[in-house]
Amino acid sequence: MALSLKTSAHNNVDNDKRVALLSGTIAVIDTAKAAVPSVLVQSILSTVSNILAIAKNTLQNEDDFRGLIEQCQVICDVVAKATEGQTDGDLNSELSDIIISLKSFVQSIYETVVSANERSVTKRALFALSDKDKIASWVRELDRRVLLNNMHLSMITQRRIDQLSRQINRPSVPTADEGWRIVLPSIPSPFLGRDHLIPHITELLLNRRHVTLYGPGGIGKTSLAKAVIHDSIIAERFQGRRYFVSFDELGGSQISTGTVKERICRAAGLDGRLGERWEEVMAFLAGADTVLVIDHADALTAARNADSVARLIDDLASSASVVLLLTTRSKHPFAPYLITQVVSVPTLERKNARKAFESICPQHIPTEIIDELLDGVDNHPLSVNILARRAAQHEWSGAELLSAWRTQRAVLLENGEGKSHSLRATVELSLNAPPVIGLGDDARKLLGIIAFFPQGLDAMRVKALCPSATTIVDTLSIHSMIHREDNRFTMLAPMRLYLGQKTPNPDSSFLNTIRNMYYKELSGNVERHQALIEAEDVNVERLIAFDFSKVINLDDSCRACASFLDNLAIYKPRATILTTMFQELPVKSSGILAKVTSRHATTKAISLRNKTLLVKSAGTLASSLRRSTLTSTFLRTLFVR
Repeated sequence: MALSLKTSAHNNVDNDKRVALLSGTIAVIDTAKAAVPSVLVQSILSTVSNILAIAKNTLQNEDDFRGLIEQCQVICDVVAKATEGQTDGDLNSELSDIIISLKSFVQSIYETVVSANERSVTKRALFALSDKDKIASWVRELDRRVLLNNMHLSMITQRRIDQLSRQINRPSVPTADEGWRIVLPSIPSPFLGRDHLIPHITELLLNRRHVTLYGPGGIGKTSLAKAVIHDSIIAERFQGRRYFVSFDELGGSQISTGTVKERICRAAGLDGRLGERWEEVMAFLAGADTVLVIDHADALTAARNADSVARLIDDLASSASVVLLLTTRSKHPFAPYLITQVVSVPTLERKNARKAFESICPQHIPTEIIDELLDGVDNHPLSVNILARRAAQHEWSGAELLSAWRTQRAVLLENGEGKSHSLRATVELSLNAPPVIGLGDDARKLLGIIAFFPQGLDAMRVKALCPSATTIVDTLSIHSMIHREDNRFTMLAPMRLYLGQKTPNPDSSFLNTIRNMYYKELSGNVERHQALIEAEDVNVERLIAFDFSKVINLDDSCRACASFLDNLAIYKPRATILTTMFQELPVKSSGILAKVTSRHATTKAISLRNKTLLVKSAGTLASSLRRSTLTSTFLRTLFVR
């Protein structure tokens, strides 16, 4: 009995010590919270303090929490010292992103702790023994994040030290000379449908966040960057410190560290020869708030000394006075420590695409004809611009323009040399990007098969094409050559047009894989028929039409076509070119005539049985179309009345 009382008293003393220790730690954190001006850091410290407060009141398993408590103390020390004297607006963008990530993880721990504490409040124990592993995993993850944060902080600090050292040792800060300076490019005309993007980009730049404008070639990234740099708010903030550097016309072999330095110097009004004394240029750029546009930044990855160029961009990005606005076709980071906010540039809305066309083409073109052209190019800005200029140059009427479009689409999208005038030039620029070339021949084949099918291909079908398909489509997506819609990989219509003209016949092995999948599903269970017709009817139609036109796989194609027409009649009644195409297919001879007909001729014809089957299915579709038309007419009549 006496031993039990002695043990109890000893435990009480230990608990009192633990409570005192925790109370002291919480007080230190609260004091640090009151001292730091950053609201973001205050939020982290508040969450850490709350976690410790709960631990203090649940001492029955305090030993499990010891590691977590120690990590909370380390977090307080690291973030308070790293952000001493800085508000949220003063924080380096890299440091801000690190702290935001840490805050999110700490908050998730707090929410779990609160939830568990509420469940076990009557027991005064926060977690059962089964939760020790969870607590231990938190400690390991926090330890990893704190270590990572310290590494980043060390790199940021070292870069600042290097910059200060260079500034101290420099002989003088160069002076800009307007005679050297490259004039800012003007806003392109017409500039339509992008006004809603400018305030968001401007706000990011004003908050010292580097920005990447991302999208496929011809989408309007450069035009948007020009508009941003001329925005009145940006002009007021940065005044004469707005610089625009472009690598648009340079190939990878023409770009080096020297080229980059020389162009930046010229843009800033400095003697290009100062690139040899780069410390002085950095000192000049750090002298006042500066916004630097790097147009076609993805070209830098192909530079002769890409690593050196990347370090140069990192130096620019780490300067507290410089904010970068990049345009690129690739999301792949080309500088190891550069953190940017990615803004995807979309195609134009229909009304703005129409206005853009009409502002370039002076003659009247009926709206319905313009809309057919815009549908054919997915409202892609460069394609809209080229089509309008071609129509204006030839002074085509609406009928002449539509006729030219329907007969020579890809040819119409060529209006000179260079990626600003030619769809071919802009697509080839993407195809010849080093990361894309590095994917090998399968990448070209995969692009060809996705271009062949108007509705793209779902992930399951793509994965079946080759072992490296998933890696390839991920890389092509990063480089904006294809994009993902729900579960399908597809591409913009202009890219599809160009690739379709360049390689009209997709790889036979890839095509055969997809053919087997589609034809099997058409002959399979009824439940799959509806899903296939509703989601991929145009793809199936394209495949069967291709087989009919090449007069190959006729037996399989006829059966697939009959099933397709039957299901189209049920789930999506519409006209199809297939009903005309099968009528033109030759029918195999039978009886005595078949014996005297060459074997080659009969293999290029369909059997009478298949022809009868197709005629029946076409009749079913025609009947369904008539019923659908009558129903639509009746409903319109009701509403008119």
